[in-house]
Amino acid sequence: MIKDFDLEAQERLGHVESLLLAADQTDRSELPDVKDSIKKDLHTLKGNSAMMGLSELQQIAHGLEEDVLASPEDSLDVAGLLKGVDEFRRALAVLTGRSPDVDKPSAGGIADAEIPTDSSQGSVRVSFDALDELMQQVADMVTLRNRVLSTLDRGRRLDTEAEDYSNQSKKAWNDLTLAHEALARTLDFIQDRVVRLRMVPLGSLFRSLNRIVHDEANAAGKKVKLETVGGDTPLDKALLELASDALGHLVRNSVVHGIESPEERTKAGKPAGGTVRVIAKARGNEVRIEVVDDGGGIDVKALAQTAKRRRIDDIDPNNPYSILFLAGFSTKTEADLSSGRGVGLSAVLESVQRQGGQIDVKSELGAGTMFSLDLPLSVSITRALMLEVDGQEYALPLMHVVESTRIEPGDSHMLNKAGVLEWRGKVIPLLDLGHAFKTSDTLRGRGFVVVVQAGGNFRGLVGDTIKGIQEVVVNTLGPIVGQPTGIAGSTILGDGRPVLILDARSLVDVEPFVGEPA
Repeated sequence: MIKDFDLEAQERLGHVESLLLAADQTDRSELPDVKDSIKKDLHTLKGNSAMMGLSELQQIAHGLEEDVLASPEDSLDVAGLLKGVDEFRRALAVLTGRSPDVDKPSAGGIADAEIPTDSSQGSVRVSFDALDELMQQVADMVTLRNRVLSTLDRGRRLDTEAEDYSNQSKKAWNDLTLAHEALARTLDFIQDRVVRLRMVPLGSLFRSLNRIVHDEANAAGKKVKLETVGGDTPLDKALLELASDALGHLVRNSVVHGIESPEERTKAGKPAGGTVRVIAKARGNEVRIEVVDDGGGIDVKALAQTAKRRRIDDIDPNNPYSILFLAGFSTKTEADLSSGRGVGLSAVLESVQRQGGQIDVKSELGAGTMFSLDLPLSVSITRALMLEVDGQEYALPLMHVVESTRIEPGDSHMLNKAGVLEWRGKVIPLLDLGHAFKTSDTLRGRGFVVVVQAGGNFRGLVGDTIKGIQEVVVNTLGPIVGQPTGIAGSTILGDGRPVLILDARSLVDVEPFVGEPA
């Protein structure tokens, strides 16, 4: 009952918070209706708390309801009421054993009740129609499994001495193949539906971002509004907490460091209030989330000067913004209470890359900055290209594969001690996987090149054989193994053999020079 109460309370708190955050932009004539909606949610919270015997929560909800009733008809004490919402959340967190840190960006305030506020509770709401559909498919799967077993049994009982044994054997194998294909189709359907059940619309995170923008803008004396697009874009629930943390940090970063003060914006000929836009969209097997602000942009020269003062030499001339993601780098001389560019960004990038994602930056001085966050749609099952290199088999997720081609001696060349290949009118660097993983001391002159793309860059991965495409279950590596360069995880093949899953994003960044293996 506590879990059910917690879930409903979080939904209503999120709804109240959304209405309060939008109150400043609400037309005064519509404010009474907004107040009525807030009072209904607070009254329900009060009643549910009393029913559960939670007197502290009942008193908090009652106090909030009284504050709304006592407010003038055309106004609301938004700041005071938000503090009350936070107080309720803290008390509720203590009750359910969660951290009472309400300032941490999370999946709180979920609009459509897809998931609970704390994703670690591990529950989702599923419609009965979806369950009925799955149940029907499970019934079909049982029928087809019995058909396969029956056909196998019939095949075992065939008389090898019979005159028509050959025809009977062919018919048995044909029946078994048809049954297996039907079973495979059913399993594919079940897999697709189960993966969909794990998907949560990103709009469930946007409400907490509204709160971050409101609080940080008020603390910095700025006027900032949040605009969101693509809230119905789905994301695997397993990645929801990661996306929540990353988005919370990037949005806070845009408000604190990206948007200028009203005086600076007015002086620059801009509206006094700034805008942060969060745009989500699905691209194939990935989700891209862009956090765009119309602030002052990033001064590349100032970044370089700061890096020079801090004696940072490993600066990528093709990507000057990469300095922002170096551990320990910050443009600020002292810490503040909010996340800023530097230490926080390095931690966010590391956690995102660990799940096969990436963060990119584009900025125009005086016009604003865009952080692009790319994440896989799902981390549990993926289609992969199976490669063999020096007798070792690897799985390469298809989402990063552009094409593959056979190479013969003379097709590749050495340029500045790096292997390169002319491909589609451009020269791309090669990475011999055997050399990179120290299973071979020499570069192979023939085999296959798999061209991969990650973060806007191309790379040719050289191996011996392409063995085909198959779906693999992604397992993370244990803490003892760590996170080796070029490896995203592992999987178990149908014959029981363990296989490493390649990380195309980190392989793209491996130095291409011979003599420097990964």
